[in-house]
Amino acid sequence: MRVPSFYVPPHGRMPWLLAHGAIGLVLLMLVGYAWIDHRQTHITQQAALAQDLLWQQQGIRLHLQTNQNVLENLAYGLAARAIKPGDFVARADALMKMNPEMQSLEFVDAKGAREGGLPIYSDRPNSLIPLDNDQLVEAIDGAATLGHAVYSNVILRNEPMVALVVPYFTGSVYSGSVLATYSLPQLLQQRIPWWIVQRYDLVLIDGRGAVMAPSRVEAVPTGITQSIGFEPPGHELKLVASVREAPRAGRQLWLLGAVIVLLAVLWWVLLLLRQRMGERHRAEAALQDEMRFRSAMEDSLMTGLRAMDLEGRIIYVNPAFCRMVGWRAEELLGHVPPMPYWPPEALEECAAAHRAILDGQTPPNGFPLRFMRRNGDRFDVRLYSSRLVDGRGEYRGWMASMYDVTEIKREREALAASRTQLLTVLEGLEAAVSVTDAETGRLLYRNRHHADTFMLNPEADCCLVPLLPAGSLAADCNDPASGRWYHMQRRSIDWVDGRRVWLDIVSDITEQRVAAEVTRMQSEKLQHTARLVSMGELASSLAHELNQPLAAIGSYAAAGDEMLGLHPPRVQRAREVMVKMGEQAHRAGQIIRGIRNFVAKRAPRAEPCRLEELLAVPLQLLEPLTRQTRARIRVELPPSLPVFPGDPVMLEQVLFNLLKNGLEAMSGMAESAPREIRVSAQVAGDGLEIAIADRGPGMPQPDGPFQPFFSTKPEGLGVGLNICRSVLEQHRGHLRVEPNPGGGTRFICRLPLAGALITEDLPQA
Repeated sequence: MRVPSFYVPPHGRMPWLLAHGAIGLVLLMLVGYAWIDHRQTHITQQAALAQDLLWQQQGIRLHLQTNQNVLENLAYGLAARAIKPGDFVARADALMKMNPEMQSLEFVDAKGAREGGLPIYSDRPNSLIPLDNDQLVEAIDGAATLGHAVYSNVILRNEPMVALVVPYFTGSVYSGSVLATYSLPQLLQQRIPWWIVQRYDLVLIDGRGAVMAPSRVEAVPTGITQSIGFEPPGHELKLVASVREAPRAGRQLWLLGAVIVLLAVLWWVLLLLRQRMGERHRAEAALQDEMRFRSAMEDSLMTGLRAMDLEGRIIYVNPAFCRMVGWRAEELLGHVPPMPYWPPEALEECAAAHRAILDGQTPPNGFPLRFMRRNGDRFDVRLYSSRLVDGRGEYRGWMASMYDVTEIKREREALAASRTQLLTVLEGLEAAVSVTDAETGRLLYRNRHHADTFMLNPEADCCLVPLLPAGSLAADCNDPASGRWYHMQRRSIDWVDGRRVWLDIVSDITEQRVAAEVTRMQSEKLQHTARLVSMGELASSLAHELNQPLAAIGSYAAAGDEMLGLHPPRVQRAREVMVKMGEQAHRAGQIIRGIRNFVAKRAPRAEPCRLEELLAVPLQLLEPLTRQTRARIRVELPPSLPVFPGDPVMLEQVLFNLLKNGLEAMSGMAESAPREIRVSAQVAGDGLEIAIADRGPGMPQPDGPFQPFFSTKPEGLGVGLNICRSVLEQHRGHLRVEPNPGGGTRFICRLPLAGALITEDLPQA
């Protein structure tokens, strides 16, 4: 048997383990020695770092203390008024030249206002600390309170800064402070010697660990580090130093390194050998897992898979294929046409598809076929085929996938039948139905009635209708081409392809419109007839009413003629007679105009109406009937009733009918019975309620008065109250009847105080 070169037999495993152990022990000893040497060097470096850092701290503190002493001398001179602003500027200039880290030197008064110093205020850089800075103000207040020099907290401008505040006093009264601003990065750069910089990395951090200086460093160095307090400048500042270069190993470090490298290489070779052996075992296990996984994946597929060789012999089927046809895999393997799952009635069709596959003529959409299960059941499939190429790229045969489409085909047939039924229903509708694209307006569908009713635009595939107004989804529209009326409704729906479309349903309402017009004209004639009947009933009374002013006019004319014939003529008396004659003529004219307006036919209109003005004409026309029935009409209206919209003539007719019905209802009562009609009104919410209450016998049926042709009078037509209710409803109001608490009937008319009259449905009076 051929053994691979990397194979290690079992009896050589122990020496191999001993070799690894020896190499590991040597490596461990060398690493231990290197670690001990490194540790000793680290301790030495740590001690040297601490000593150098402490020396540097003392040097910076001594320098800052020296500057503080100079500033205190300046403060004493300012307190004693021995130094003028010019002298202060000269000394500040000299001090700043010797201390490049000092950015500004100035003095302020007791209120914190600048009095002098450098740089000149007009040339003061924006990066310097403004005098109203909160941290600077806090330091000034602290120095004034404590009475000695105080350093501010770190102030972040373009670079971190601290301010030294030295107060000065006149006696015991605080007079001002001398301010010196230090740049922390400049302080480290100017006051740290070159040998420290070459040996260590120095950074200045605050109490939160943020780096203050130098500004180019963003993180605290790691490795051999040492920190020490940096106060008094700022608060909680620390100076952190770390060794820049790693400690050098001893002279034999290269030899130690070479030995370690050789041992590491030897160890790596052994590990590589072991790794190759492990890779081989893992590859074998992975191959077995992959084969099991592929088998499980093929077994769990719902798609049937079948492989054939170049001669058309079945060489592979998966479990799904076996479940579809009902035969076991061993029964199908090696089988040649005709296949046992080909039904006799579709044998030629299946054989043709088989030959097409062997010839390489496979359509992209597959073959729609019908197969047969072992129990004889038929089922529909769609078969897709492609070349079978093995791992070496060699053409081995054909691979086919099969899908059971029986349910899908059944659903498609049901969907097609449903669509046919829907189209049959739409074609049978008497309404015109159309579907247009919501974006382009292109006509997508219309039924038979739509095609018979409307023509298409010859220039574009678009319907000549819509007749809908812009922005409306339902309206009654007139077709100018045919003159007919249609009721159109529009809805936005999703079409079969997912786009938004408009569904338009159009119904012919010409006959309904004609019938409504006939009904309106009949209602107009009925109302006009009702008014003529009312005038006929009052004709004798009105004639008597007109005879009175006419007789008075004749009497006044004779008296005036007689007075003018006297010697001397009584002109003044004749003038008075003529005035009275004119009043009687005006009264007769009002009666005639009221009758003419009441019975005239005209178009309805909406005008501002007042109730007291609407009652004038009915009361005047009913005055003879009131005297004849020995009744009284009492009008009790509150002052300042609001104005409401309406048609005056039609509302006068309503009031006339209700008052006349009340007078006629009380005419047959006993002489001793009270005969009074009370007219009242009140504002209720957003409407005006008018109550007309009589003392008649009352209504026998609460709903009877509003029924057409219902009347309690032998000669009545039974349309008066129905007309009254229609008129009030057209004014967006209503009429109701209820028993009068004192006996009789009370009619309540409610009219809205605001709104428009429904003139399109209002019958002409």
